[in-house]
Amino acid sequence: MSAVDGPGVRFLVFVQGCAMRCLFCSNPDTWQLKGGNKTSSKEIAAEIKRVRNYLRPRGGVTISGGEAMLQPHFVSAVFQEVHALGLNTTVDTTGQGTKHGNWDVVLPHTDLVLFCIKHIDPIKYEALTGMKQRGALKFAEQLAERKVPFYLRYVYIPGYTDGVKDIDKLIEWCKQQPTFQGIELLPYHVLGRNKWEVMGLPYPLDGVSTPPHEQVRGVIKVFNDNDVPVICAE
Repeated sequence: MSAVDGPGVRFLVFVQGCAMRCLFCSNPDTWQLKGGNKTSSKEIAAEIKRVRNYLRPRGGVTISGGEAMLQPHFVSAVFQEVHALGLNTTVDTTGQGTKHGNWDVVLPHTDLVLFCIKHIDPIKYEALTGMKQRGALKFAEQLAERKVPFYLRYVYIPGYTDGVKDIDKLIEWCKQQPTFQGIELLPYHVLGRNKWEVMGLPYPLDGVSTPPHEQVRGVIKVFNDNDVPVICAE
């Protein structure tokens, strides 16, 4: 269960597999497609059905990861089961995949998207994730074309994603998106660092601290002063 991954109370599903290698990843154990517990959309639906009264009237199901778009047919099947139960659907994604192979499969059954943009600057985006930014921007174009509402998830990392010019550029981009609902600002934390250690991997952001409350409040004010709504649990 979750209360921060979409409207109302959410039944949260994590799937395996992600092509990105984000320097600040909290779940490196989900990178590989192999792993986790194999299940089916019917089995997930049965679990949801048992708790659906707790999810009503505003809640529903959110699928995250890993990268949910890399298992499009499973996500699509679960979402159709969710709609049959009278609940809403949310996907937490970085927009990986392609139009025909992934987005055409998932988005017709998606009520809301939590879209993690990582970084607005293409060079810094690639440095942070190991992938090109153009795929994410094409995904955003699909959200606009299909009129799918989305919140932009933005991890606020001192020295990496907190540049004044980058924030200004992000605000400008958000205002151009017709279905943009607001920014979910996620101050950087080190809660996933232990997973890197368990996996025997060096933690890339060693020495980077959580941004102080004053700095977070300052950037929230910048967004609000530019009429950009912000959700942030400091």
